[in-house]
Parts: sequence; structure tokens; C-alpha cells
Amino acid sequence: MENVTAELLLALRFGLALLLYLFLGVAFYILWQGLRQHEKTPVIAHTAAHVIVEEGEEQGRRLSLRPVTAIGRSHTNILIIADAFASNHHALILWRDEMWWLEDLESHNGTFLNEQRITHPMPLSPGDRIRIGTTVLRFEVEELRSKE
Repeated sequence: MENVTAELLLALRFGLALLLYLFLGVAFYILWQGLRQHEKTPVIAHTAAHVIVEEGEEQGRRLSLRPVTAIGRSHTNILIIADAFASNHHALILWRDEMWWLEDLESHNGTFLNEQRITHPMPLSPGDRIRIGTTVLRFEVEELRSKE
């Protein structure tokens, strides 16, 4: 009886060790596949764009846009507007779905795109005029320059 119990315990130990190695093998295979998939994921860059202040305190200022550009009076924004009619966190210009979008952040005085108040995110086109308070920005896409 003791001999049978010892053999059963030995078989259970081998089985448990086999299951542990099988688990580790599957875990490493899944990690390896994830790393290979990550290497294949292309990096999608945003189209370079900028805004130019056409009307306002900093008329003529040009700002290159980041994938998410926050606009408002607060110093935490990327584009800080010194305009009494602008909210602290007024609007966003962001790159999404391979396009530039303008989004109002529920500002008190609203955000206007080509003199129309926006209520939901709107796509931007070159030459569009964005009005926040009394500040007017012109949206432009940077042209790709060919090497000659």
C-alpha cells in the first residue's frame, strides 16, 4: 500500500510539473506574439498644421498644433488666449481619424467656426476661421515640401 501511495504522489508531482511548464510555455508564447504584433503596428503621424492669430492681443502669432492642443485663458493650455471672453478651458483642436477637429469644451461664450457656433466636434479645413471671444485664429495645414 505504501508503495502504491508513493508512486501516486510521484506521478502527481510529475503531472503538476508538466502543467506548470505547459502554462509557462503558453504564457511566453502569448507574450512573444504580443511583442511581434506591437512591432508590426505602424506609427501614424499627424498632418502638421498651425493656427495664426488674425485678431486679438497677439495678432500675427503662429502656433504649431500638437495632436491635442488645448485653448483657453488658463496657463495649463497650450494656446493661452488673454481674452476676457474666453473660458479657462475653452476649446480643443485635436488630430483624430486622420483629420483635425475643433471641439468646444462647453465654454460660456461658445466657440465659432467660420462664424457658426459649434455644439459638437467639427472637422477643420485650411483657411477656416476660429473665433474664441474676440480672438480670431486662422487654421492652416503645412504644405509638404519636396526635396529638389
